[in-house]
Amino acid sequence: MADSKKYGINTRAIHTQKKFELPTGDVMPPLHMSTTFENTEPGESEYFYGRMGNPTREIFERTIASLEGIEDYENMHGFAMASGMAAVTMIAELIEPGENVVITDEVYGGTTRFFSKIAPKRGIEVNFCNFYDTDKLESLINEKTKLVWIESPSNPNINLYDISSIAEIVHRNNSILVADSTFSTPFITRPFEHGVDIIMHSTTKYIGGHSDTLGGVVVTNDPELHENLYFVQKASGGVMSPFDAYLAQRGLYTLGPRIQIHSKNAHELAEYLSSSKHIKEVKYPGLTDFKNHEIAVKQMDYFGGMLSFYTEDHIDKQKLFDNLDLYKLAVSLGGVESLIEVPSLMTHDSAAGTDAEAPDDLIRISVGLENIEDLISDMDRSLNASIKSLDESKK
Repeated sequence: MADSKKYGINTRAIHTQKKFELPTGDVMPPLHMSTTFENTEPGESEYFYGRMGNPTREIFERTIASLEGIEDYENMHGFAMASGMAAVTMIAELIEPGENVVITDEVYGGTTRFFSKIAPKRGIEVNFCNFYDTDKLESLINEKTKLVWIESPSNPNINLYDISSIAEIVHRNNSILVADSTFSTPFITRPFEHGVDIIMHSTTKYIGGHSDTLGGVVVTNDPELHENLYFVQKASGGVMSPFDAYLAQRGLYTLGPRIQIHSKNAHELAEYLSSSKHIKEVKYPGLTDFKNHEIAVKQMDYFGGMLSFYTEDHIDKQKLFDNLDLYKLAVSLGGVESLIEVPSLMTHDSAAGTDAEAPDDLIRISVGLENIEDLISDMDRSLNASIKSLDESKK
């Protein structure tokens, strides 16, 4: 791709250069399913074995690196893995026994489960911390701290942190800052611009965008970390399948326009909810009364499609879910459809009893691409149909 620095992010999503051009003149990269490749000489083939490299996976790995701001994306490509948790596990392989990791207490439930249940068995010390408490964060980071792990906005409370300030604290001890940027994608926040060393995404979410592909991806701008992660990807084997890579790459083509609509819809829904007599509190970075709204303005191009809220006591939550038509009660996020869930019982049930457990009464919405007037009407009707009776309210 000639002088890619001149191109905008939507253009790069569509036109990141393929390593080779086919004689058939394919406009879109085809799906390569082969698990092995013919050598012209022993050991001299461009591609060797599907786990080691695949043309379909490769174009996705190059494109996501380009979108995250890597200029030399041919050599500093991303690493596409079989799931978001495979991406988490891959990064965790950088930690040696005896080292420690400091992780935000606002993090995806599966990440919490890995670091609280599996990592300690490998001789890794894990400390969860509220990253608003920077004094506590600084006190936990020491010469043995290999990684510090952040999500911003956080899952599921939608808390927002000043990534640049966190990066300064982390780098004073030469630790590595990892950002799970699944909620944001490169079209909202590009964490490398704020001092992050490793970025990961669950491509199952916004990047895939249609709730029909499973995957994860890791990107770094550090050559040494890139070399180490490349070895882990090849050696551990949890790579993304060619078909999932094809779907993830296809998702990148439309990710920019989708993020705009997700964000616009979520902002309008958040404003409706914040004005409703049935809602106690709404968590959405685009609201002017949101904590750290000024940070959101600084480090986010859009405010995203995720929001959380608490209902007033007179709302029966089960009735709310039963009455909704357009919002599906389901885990995951980032698809074209709107999803609603109770994190403490669904995505974050494994975090119960830890510092990262979700509040029992928190409700999270992944706002989809439906007409916003329909989403608001459906929510308004359902809230009004979910008011507890006088007898229920007394219980």
